[in-house]
Amino acid sequence: EGFSFYTTSRDDLKDLRGYELQVRWFTKELSFIDYLRGFYTPSVLLSREPLRQDRYRIMESLDEIHSGKALEIFQALFFAAPIEKSLRQQLSVLGINHLLAISGFHLGVLSFILFTILTVVYRPFQNRFFPYRNSFSDVSVLVLMILFAYLYFLDFVPSLLRAFAMTLFAFFLYDRGMKIFSFASVFWVVIFLIALWPKLMFSLGFWLSVAGVFYIFLFLHHMKALKTWQSFILLHLWVYLAMLPIVHVFFGTFSLYQLYSPLLTMLFIVFYPLELFLHLVGEGSSLDFLLNTLLDLKAKSVEVFFPLWSLFFYLILSILAVFNKLFFYFILFFTFGFLGYLLNRITEF
Repeated sequence: EGFSFYTTSRDDLKDLRGYELQVRWFTKELSFIDYLRGFYTPSVLLSREPLRQDRYRIMESLDEIHSGKALEIFQALFFAAPIEKSLRQQLSVLGINHLLAISGFHLGVLSFILFTILTVVYRPFQNRFFPYRNSFSDVSVLVLMILFAYLYFLDFVPSLLRAFAMTLFAFFLYDRGMKIFSFASVFWVVIFLIALWPKLMFSLGFWLSVAGVFYIFLFLHHMKALKTWQSFILLHLWVYLAMLPIVHVFFGTFSLYQLYSPLLTMLFIVFYPLELFLHLVGEGSSLDFLLNTLLDLKAKSVEVFFPLWSLFFYLILSILAVFNKLFFYFILFFTFGFLGYLLNRITEF
């Protein structure tokens, strides 16, 4: 039913990704709260079904195109496959872990691509046969249907499912003539998602994504006068800085290469659709040399954690920034100070 748990086995296990398993697990000591937030339990593997999920069968076709780390990258990027721990740590040092976990960011890029293509195809038919229709609404429905098909194909990956539910809720607000880019809409989306999936209350990934959306809205709320290209650049820099203290409460790794994270995130908006196109035309390995160059970088890193008590202070500042622009600038000053502290720590080693 979509929840995750952790277990160990005495069996010599093969690669089980994509298989359906029959497992007996023992719940005598399991509480309801533990069930919601994820848990460990002893288990016995009873059987492994021979059929694999469609996405894993198709994913195997990438073996003929890529190898090594590039193979893992594209399996995660297109099919939400898990990444080995060593590569995950390397991506964390480079500050690009978020680019590989399929989530709302990827859904946004896909939505933009699909909306652009379908609008070009749809407009001539609309002008000729049904000019009375609202093309934006019609194309949006088509995009949502395609995204749902992709979500179904990926077997309802939790992070993508949350993003799709938020997109669906945003379209509902738009269709009712309600304001989408508001803090009230963020609040109601969060309440809506928790009502559907109570276990999200204990999901770190969920709350990090909520924080990311909140800081995006906070930037748009106070920086309305900027030009589009200015907003595009400064928004990525702002989100990186604003999320820095929150991320370092849970993940302490910092390296100088992480300073390029906003730039790499902006480039990813081009890289992602380009790789989709290259794989469709049979040239998927064309840019593997860029990935290998990036992943071969040797970065010195340090472990620095942001104190939990300071997080509460930072969150209060963030809420106050909704009502007063002065606190918005104070957050910016605070995050620059924390970044300076991180830079000072890494120069000590």
